[in-house]
Amino acid sequence: MSALRSRRVQLTGLLMLSSGMPLGFVMNTLQVFLRGAGVSLKTIGYAQMVSIPWSFKFLWAPLVDRYAMPFLGRRRGWIAAMQLALASGLGALAAYVSRHLVPGPGGHDVLAAGAVTGVVLFALAIAFFSATQDIALDAWTVEVLDKDEVGPASGLRILWYRIGMLAAGALAIFASEWVPWPWVFAGLGAVFVALVLLTVVAPDPVVPSRTPRTFQEAVVEPFVNFFRRPKALEVALFLVFYKFGDNVGGSMVNPFLVDLCFSNAEIGLMVKTIGTAATIGGAAAGAAVMTRLGIGRALWVFGLAQAAGNLLYAIAAATHPGATSVALCDGATVSAATRVATYVAVAGEYASQGMATSALLAYLTRLCDKRYAASQYALLSSLFGLGRTLSGPLSGEMAVRLGYLWFFVGAALLALPGMALLQRVAPIQQRDLPEGEIPQS
Repeated sequence: MSALRSRRVQLTGLLMLSSGMPLGFVMNTLQVFLRGAGVSLKTIGYAQMVSIPWSFKFLWAPLVDRYAMPFLGRRRGWIAAMQLALASGLGALAAYVSRHLVPGPGGHDVLAAGAVTGVVLFALAIAFFSATQDIALDAWTVEVLDKDEVGPASGLRILWYRIGMLAAGALAIFASEWVPWPWVFAGLGAVFVALVLLTVVAPDPVVPSRTPRTFQEAVVEPFVNFFRRPKALEVALFLVFYKFGDNVGGSMVNPFLVDLCFSNAEIGLMVKTIGTAATIGGAAAGAAVMTRLGIGRALWVFGLAQAAGNLLYAIAAATHPGATSVALCDGATVSAATRVATYVAVAGEYASQGMATSALLAYLTRLCDKRYAASQYALLSSLFGLGRTLSGPLSGEMAVRLGYLWFFVGAALLALPGMALLQRVAPIQQRDLPEGEIPQS
């Protein structure tokens, strides 16, 4: 408990607000905004490709590792610079949207023809700034924490990361019921300006890691070290596919809620209240279960739970009578059965996501060699994010062709390849991870 009171631990947790907010914006708020502005499901699915910087951040991680900003030290300088870039990107998006929203059917504002391209480009820039911030933030966390602080800090980081996602997702969507979208985007940008202050007061590592002096040290050695291990390729594929079905289903949850005729206020409130409670409960349950079962078996339990979350959305879709489309929502109401089923699905999704992600992040931490923590963490978390990037276009096509009910059933089935790979890297009969896959340094 004394470790939880450490200033370093508290700040590593709080700074995860800055990491979670961009993903909450891209994966939640942007989807609701685009669907309400008349953008098709296929386009929204393909728009999820803007998350690609999170999947390939390992490509420029060595540059962040090698070069420093002229202020706030080697790690915090990059973090602060990217926070200011995120504030600027959201401010520019607010100005762009303000110019390109035009009156549409039923009194709802829609995007002018061709304007969705500009929105997607701004979102891509925001994802790039966020991915670069994550490289520096993860490296700073690895360097600044003492050994006995890593466990407590991991729990806090997950909690504040999810709170950041909820703030830029659920809270922003809730506010959009009364506040115009451009002001919502500008408000999110202002939060990043405030977060710079947290970065300024954060401490530097007592013993900073040595800056790589050569290309070999910065780029080659971290990756050679990882891929020389037994089953390295299988581990890499597992990281891509473990949450693939969950990512496919999650890409269409927000458009699904809009098409069920929930208001933006109720969507935001639903996710904010139920999602927050389920996230906290899931994180607590995940920590307790991992302690009892070990990381290996916890990955099995949580992986099956997140697959079941998609089936809960399929049940919610089955309760909705007739066609499911925002175009039919004028004056329509949500039935009691649909509302209850949807609330249960949201709770299940957030709880299972929190548990599965906590186990996966613990797995990533165990896989990293401390000598190459920054580059290897960037590589492994990029593989983890690649599944989210690849799932976007597929989800849009599936939702249009199958309808929401069978779409969510299909998303649950897409969890099976990840579970098959899990048997290869962490067999169900084994409590912990195979020793050969864990670095000894």
